[in-house]
Amino acid sequence: MFFSFMLFLLFMGIAGLAIGTLLAVKVWFTIPNFLILIAALCSGSLFIGVLLGATIFSWLPLFFTKMMIILLSIGTAIFFFRQFHPSYGYVPYHGWIHWAILGLFFFLVGLDFALIGFSSWLLLFIFPIFAIAILGGVIIMLRLKTMYRARSLFIYLPLLLFVFLGLVKLV
Repeated sequence: MFFSFMLFLLFMGIAGLAIGTLLAVKVWFTIPNFLILIAALCSGSLFIGVLLGATIFSWLPLFFTKMMIILLSIGTAIFFFRQFHPSYGYVPYHGWIHWAILGLFFFLVGLDFALIGFSSWLLLFIFPIFAIAILGGVIIMLRLKTMYRARSLFIYLPLLLFVFLGLVKLV
């Protein structure tokens, strides 16, 4: 159980880094308000997934949720790559599809959290780590964007992190 929790904590840390770097590629909004909004969306959908996973969807097999998370994380990377140009940013100031995809992703992560058998009280430990990882992702991306060498490659880091999330979930 400890190994599963540490693996889930690693997954949430990488997810926070992926969200933070995704937001910082091109910023259309003020950063503090935007970070609070995205942290609330992701944490809220995660919490709803945990509650519904423990009460309604407890009959789902764990393998199903893991496969759905793997497919959705790779699908998210493909969607953001095909839909948005990185020089304009992955999170545009209009539209709602990208918010729905991120909400669905964290809802499925919440279902997986509940089906593993973790207590909902552990979310009080995970939420601050997730928020710090989002902030760390923003800082990392802003620092990488100031580097001159390979600057055009760093804008694809969030997509690679989403693919890496799928690989981490395979374990």
